[in-house]
Amino acid sequence: MVYYVRYLKPPKWEKKKKGSGYEYYIIALITITNDLGNDFLAEDAELCFTWVRHPQLQIKAQQLDDWEAGSRQLPVIMGPFTANMVGDGEACFKAQVLEIGEDRLKTDKAPLVVAGFSAPFSKSKAAPKLVERQFYVGDERSTRFKIWEETGNSIARHLWDAALASIMFLNDVTKGVDVGMPALNQLLTSPRSSPLQVIELGTGCGMVGIGLTTMIENCEVLLTDMPEAEEIVQRNLDQSKPKANSVAKFQTLDWAEPPSELCDKPLDLILVSDCTYNSDSQPALVSCLERLVRSSPDALILVALKRRHESEAVFFELMATAGFVSQQANVKLPTQHDESDEIQMYSYRRRAE
Repeated sequence: MVYYVRYLKPPKWEKKKKGSGYEYYIIALITITNDLGNDFLAEDAELCFTWVRHPQLQIKAQQLDDWEAGSRQLPVIMGPFTANMVGDGEACFKAQVLEIGEDRLKTDKAPLVVAGFSAPFSKSKAAPKLVERQFYVGDERSTRFKIWEETGNSIARHLWDAALASIMFLNDVTKGVDVGMPALNQLLTSPRSSPLQVIELGTGCGMVGIGLTTMIENCEVLLTDMPEAEEIVQRNLDQSKPKANSVAKFQTLDWAEPPSELCDKPLDLILVSDCTYNSDSQPALVSCLERLVRSSPDALILVALKRRHESEAVFFELMATAGFVSQQANVKLPTQHDESDEIQMYSYRRRAE
């Protein structure tokens, strides 16, 4: 499993009296945990903290510290800095594992610990409870994209491992790599006279759907989730950089009650990433998929999931009963002690009558 630097307490400036003036320190409280927040990095790691001037991205100071195996959190105190050095502008803070460097997502290679960039803060304003991830995709340094997530406990507004794996997988497909799903390869690499119509269910932060618009041209993606996800998705949409004639937008969607205008919309691809963990919602999810493909019988459904418990088997039983057939591939993600974790990718299509 991948681990993520999270801010239990976002960075802020703290002022302390020093002689006739003041000194300033950046203080924060971080953790390094998995996507569910129930497992912590159990290896020693050397961390690098960076203070960056916002928005110029000028590095002002760096500091090293150690994360010790068995830790659950780490207080950060960076400084002291003079008032003149701090100034009145905004700052950003980055916490990363020194050994990893940039966060790159490519085939069978992803960072064990994903760095965390804070939102801007100043002497008069603490950083909001958000963290930004910055990824390079594949081998090209130009294909970097950024995604915000919340630092709290809402699963609707966090990144999950399957989202990272989906980006790696889709990047391979769009580059023509044979992933064992010929129909998906053809769908995402063939020239088109009209936009590729895509919908993502349970988009969370929007990483997968937004990521697809940065990979291919002439693509229209509808990101859907419950209302509580809209704010973080819109933040990510506002800073996205889609390719020519590609666009993404958000719409709220309850799987149990999909609107008729959405179900009647022609679709080419349906994305589902890490949405099978809750067995209670699986019947509604499969029912929603059935409704969507009634008017688009040739649509492909790409499901990414990490098996977390046995109850997820119900999803596959429901899909088979609904008449869907699948092809499977796996994406490897790193985990502790030089081992690897697998995210399962399924390409579903309605069985021919």
